Amino acid sequence: MRRLTFLPAVAFFFAATPGPTIAQESGMDATIHYRLGWDNPASQLYTVSVTASAGDEPIIFSLPSWRPGRYIIQNYAANVQAIRARDENGRPLEAEWIDLDSWRVEPDGAAQVTLEYEYYASTLDAGSSTLRPDVAYFNPVNLFPWIEGRMDNPVALTLDLPPEWAIATQLERVDDGEQIEQRGNREVLLARFRAPDYHRFVDSPTVAAPELTDWSFTVDGVPYHVVMRGEVRLGDRTQESILADFEAMTREQVAFFGVTPFDEYWHLYQLVPYPFGHAVEHEASASYVMHDGVFMNDFAYMGFMSTTSHELFHAWNVKRLRPAALWPYDYSTPQLTRLHWVTEGVTSYYDKLFLARSGVATEERYYEALGNTIRSLQRSPGRKVTSASLASLTSWHSGYGDGNPNQSISFYTKGSLLGLLIDLRIRDLTDGEKSLDDAIRYLWREYYEQDLGYPEDGLQRAIETIAGESFDDFFDRYVHGVDELPYDDYLSVVGLRLREDVDETRPAATIGLAPRPTGHRVAIDNVFPDSPSLEAGLMRGDVLVSIAGLEIETSADIMEAMKTHQPGEVVGVVYERGGVENTVSVTLDGGANLRWVVEPVAESTERQLRLRKAWLASDAGT
Repeated sequence: MRRLTFLPAVAFFFAATPGPTIAQESGMDATIHYRLGWDNPASQLYTVSVTASAGDEPIIFSLPSWRPGRYIIQNYAANVQAIRARDENGRPLEAEWIDLDSWRVEPDGAAQVTLEYEYYASTLDAGSSTLRPDVAYFNPVNLFPWIEGRMDNPVALTLDLPPEWAIATQLERVDDGEQIEQRGNREVLLARFRAPDYHRFVDSPTVAAPELTDWSFTVDGVPYHVVMRGEVRLGDRTQESILADFEAMTREQVAFFGVTPFDEYWHLYQLVPYPFGHAVEHEASASYVMHDGVFMNDFAYMGFMSTTSHELFHAWNVKRLRPAALWPYDYSTPQLTRLHWVTEGVTSYYDKLFLARSGVATEERYYEALGNTIRSLQRSPGRKVTSASLASLTSWHSGYGDGNPNQSISFYTKGSLLGLLIDLRIRDLTDGEKSLDDAIRYLWREYYEQDLGYPEDGLQRAIETIAGESFDDFFDRYVHGVDELPYDDYLSVVGLRLREDVDETRPAATIGLAPRPTGHRVAIDNVFPDSPSLEAGLMRGDVLVSIAGLEIETSADIMEAMKTHQPGEVVGVVYERGGVENTVSVTLDGGANLRWVVEPVAESTERQLRLRKAWLASDAGT
């Protein structure tokens, strides 16, 4: 299965009264024909159409209400306007909204029906769609409907593209790149693609722009593309060194599973000149929106590589191997599972581990990353009230941040640390003969290769099969419960320890709140439990005016105020609530400069060294 190309592909536009439809040109069959174009990109309105054969029964078109990889309702139909329908001769047909995401069209004797509308695309992140004069980026899951009863039908897509533009996508290209039409005073290239079914179609993000940078490499004969839109600032790095890291990390993941489930892969990066980071996985591609400084220093680069490693691993874990609750995808309703600590969290465990195993990251850098992950969880008040499995289930109403911030946790973070502990426990029980790697591969063989999703207790049962011992207590306490994670008990298996240390770059004093910048002011986004701010009566939503006499205009000003004071001192805080300015005295707490350090113990045993070496060893022989 061949995927796309860079093509010649300036403003798209759609003919309101076109000549022959795509279906007429090709002869109508079971294929569902989609088309995408636009008139004025400054409007941020795509024109979307879908054409299908018709019979006597009404045709129901439905847009997804959510997308895989983001487990919240997103209501894409809110971006739809000006719905209309017609038959193969252009005769208008009635299109009726029947629920929040669906429309019914009566064929009224038509042989085929076309539904058409405008879609407002104003959001630039990896999982959304945007249209601007300098880029057309879309996730088909946002803007293309499925037809009831025909989700398994083959799909054809025609894009009305500016001839000068390049395009990148995992979709298979089927035209010769030479079909140009004249639209008014503009030329439009008709670029054609196909997919075997709706699932594959809507899983294929696509980016088109006047210029795209395309790097590539191969692993075991499979081509991988690194496509970048935006300014590519390499700093002291080179294209060759970056691709060498990509190749090493990729080889490690391929060796982990022993199979490459795609025949071509696309990393699609949009680099922006402001702080941002978002990425989404797909079957044979991943989409990223990231700051264009990702190559400029080691810290940013390691974040870039770990995110890339995370999304690539998803090509196996989640896009193929996934819970039965998500098999198959139902885009119309929440699909509930308590396993996102596995789908996302265990993936987060492996993303950095693959960098260490492949040599992209040093052992010291990997230990530093583990310490930072532990710090993130231990500074989260929600860890004491919300379990990893409950956070997975309730992502649909928490919205990855909605609700009480003091009860929420990241199933990415907690799941990553659970993956670490489980892995080290299996290695301990089996004297290094088995690991979490084996449990993941067991699930791949027993479920994905049998065209099945794994049950809610599937990972635990796989772990117990591999380890030869019950993990009931572990899951009860740490996965479904909120007991503190016993890091040292597990890290000691490989001769590591966790140590609290002082970060000399940060003040020790804290006021106990999380800020949220709002223009040139700073509001309180969260007041931590048992904190000085809570004791003083500060609330979420209050706007900070000054702390200890220092005017607060940015979040950094809060840290500046803390630098000149020590825990136990009393400072005045001026804040605004409901338009009224108030002043309170706050007794500062300490511990804001603590960090968690993972490091080797002074004298490791032969067994600890052996297990550590196996844990960090390359499967690919790098």
